[in-house]
Amino acid sequence: MGVTGVGWCGAAAAATYSAEIRRTALGVPHIKAADIGSIGYGYGYASAQDNICEIADRILTVSGERARHLGAGAADANIMSDLYHRAAFAKGDVERLLAGPPGSVDTPSPDARAMARGYVAGVNRYLRETGVAKIDDPRCRGAGWVRPLTEIDFWRHMYVGQTVDGLFAPVGSAQPPGSSARQAALPADARLLEEETGLGSNAYGLGREVTKSGRGVLLGNPHYPWTGVNRFYRTHFTIPGKLNVVGVSYVGMPLIRMGHTEHVAWSNTVSTASRYGYFELKLDPADPTRYLYEGRYEPMTRQTFTVAVKDGPPVTRTLYATRYGPVVLSSTFPWTTERAFALRQAPVGLRDVDQYMAVWQARSVRELQKVLAARQSYRFNTTAVDAGGEAFFGDMGMIPNVPEELAKACIVSDVGREAWTRGRRAVLDGSRAACDWRTDADSTAPGMFGARAAPQLFRTDYVTQSNDSYWLTNPEQPLTGYSRVWGDEGTARSLRTRLGLDQVKRRVEGTDGLEGRKFDLAALQKVMFGNRHYGGELTRDELVTACRTSGRAKLQPACEALARWDLKVDLDSRGAHLFHLFAENGGLKFRTPFDPVDPVGTPHTLDSSDPAVLAALEKAVDRLAELKIPLDARLGDVQRDDRGRGELVPIHGGAGGEGVFNVITVAPEQLKPELGWTQIRHGASWVMAVEFTDKGPVSRGLLTYSQSTNSGSKHYADQTRLYSRKQWDDLRFTEAAVATGTVNRQVVSE
Repeated sequence: MGVTGVGWCGAAAAATYSAEIRRTALGVPHIKAADIGSIGYGYGYASAQDNICEIADRILTVSGERARHLGAGAADANIMSDLYHRAAFAKGDVERLLAGPPGSVDTPSPDARAMARGYVAGVNRYLRETGVAKIDDPRCRGAGWVRPLTEIDFWRHMYVGQTVDGLFAPVGSAQPPGSSARQAALPADARLLEEETGLGSNAYGLGREVTKSGRGVLLGNPHYPWTGVNRFYRTHFTIPGKLNVVGVSYVGMPLIRMGHTEHVAWSNTVSTASRYGYFELKLDPADPTRYLYEGRYEPMTRQTFTVAVKDGPPVTRTLYATRYGPVVLSSTFPWTTERAFALRQAPVGLRDVDQYMAVWQARSVRELQKVLAARQSYRFNTTAVDAGGEAFFGDMGMIPNVPEELAKACIVSDVGREAWTRGRRAVLDGSRAACDWRTDADSTAPGMFGARAAPQLFRTDYVTQSNDSYWLTNPEQPLTGYSRVWGDEGTARSLRTRLGLDQVKRRVEGTDGLEGRKFDLAALQKVMFGNRHYGGELTRDELVTACRTSGRAKLQPACEALARWDLKVDLDSRGAHLFHLFAENGGLKFRTPFDPVDPVGTPHTLDSSDPAVLAALEKAVDRLAELKIPLDARLGDVQRDDRGRGELVPIHGGAGGEGVFNVITVAPEQLKPELGWTQIRHGASWVMAVEFTDKGPVSRGLLTYSQSTNSGSKHYADQTRLYSRKQWDDLRFTEAAVATGTVNRQVVSE
């Protein structure tokens, strides 16, 4: 099912726009219009009001001009970003895709183009009305890098997606041996999103067997940064009689990526699948810029770029590419006189806009699976439910088609074997055509697995995801037999995954202390903010015993603080911060190892005989003493987020690696004397609970870091305070709910 022919373009085809923007409490814009172009227009205008500096910063990035306006950056990060993005667009791939044949999966539809044009026009209207010199956010007020958007800006942003910078330096630094531009220190290896930043997500898709209503219930809980390129933005799109979808987009992209309609609710989680891989190149002994392919040496292509740098001389660099993609240089993938490595990525192109529009039109999870299979542009796992009470999980994106037998035949070095066995990354022989990625009959791009090969599951009880692989999405029906490109099987699950499964089991049985059995909206909200600490539940008692019997006088106050801890990460939980430092120091050592026969229950029991256990606790005690932070302090007094103007908002939640479902991540370097942590790195960001009822969907949610990045906005901290109090906001899906909650109304047109 697609969107071509849905008839959303309307007046936008003639480049005229009119949108009603109704703001409800917390600054949430509900965009109502007669056509999809006007939806984009209203969204562009409203999102620019809240986040113009973020939008402009993204365009600065894809324009390859960060160094020119902001300087080289730490470790030349801006230079590397500029080189990466200039190379990505130099061959005109975006323009080629835009000029593609109508109806092709790679060619944006008329609706997608209308949305893009409208969005650009909406942002530009805000800039015309306000003027760069009068932007109320001081971070970009009067900045030379804030400019009107063009449509090609938008499509370039879509083309590179929410790229993490782990790829920038390996591509931008790749120089042949002997080059004067080659750096002495090699950059770190590119890694997947969750590996690089610790990001992740939780999701529950709860089917009719485990819900009180017999209909679908969904939890969406991505753990994303509280600042930067991956920030979410709450919104709601309505075209009367044709479209009603509410949820979150990324800042700078007019696409509701996680949310619900009348029929389907869905969320995404970070996938373990490798969406890129490498090819190992055998080089010409006489020329390290020529590589062997099918018995003949062929030259790498060369592109030379000059990057202006605000705080230094211009940087000129020639980048090299192959039939597979750009040559990279990193600590694992060197470029010597004998070999080099090329990066190949899944060719998602410009499919995202049409992909999400198709998702909005799905009337069941079966239809949702079909529209995801038709374009394969999702970069994440999907967890979804429908009004009929069926649940779905699938990793439905483009994944390099590297079955086990291909890897066995085509991995030719220790580097490749290490990458495959430990990192599940394919590093294949680039000299043989037979080692190229394979193509399934139902794949939508060369070299990709088809959708039928993807891990996926329909259930009427439940599916869950907490960033382990697909294997135990539902323990009653393990998913097995997939290439390791997708993820691992038969291995230990994270403590967070295990807690997530345990929470579902206890709620269905009615043994979690809440009223009744099974899930409804209220029960799901309580489970989400129940703030259990599974690592503490498994080990705290043994730790206290070992601490008390250790004979170490210095540890005795810590023993008692931990004994009184309520095993939660609520604001009033005392001693949670002490256990966090203990775990961070490597103290979580289990005596009973992982057992594949009991994958949800193992490993368990603290190995108190390991010297590392009490050593980790002692280190935590010393650290808190040094910082003058009490061992039994309330979590809400030592874990807060600085919202400016002297306001430190207390934040509940904790580290996912310790078995906390409601993830909140703080950095060790941010621990301050007497204050504790005052900045949240990432964690619970968009929190959404949806229940389908006989009268339609009912939904609650909040954006933990609030709607605006402008510290002067009244919507810079309001949802953060709401999160602190464990309160939720009505998503106001119906017209009546929006009308009742409207606090500001604006009609914009041109």
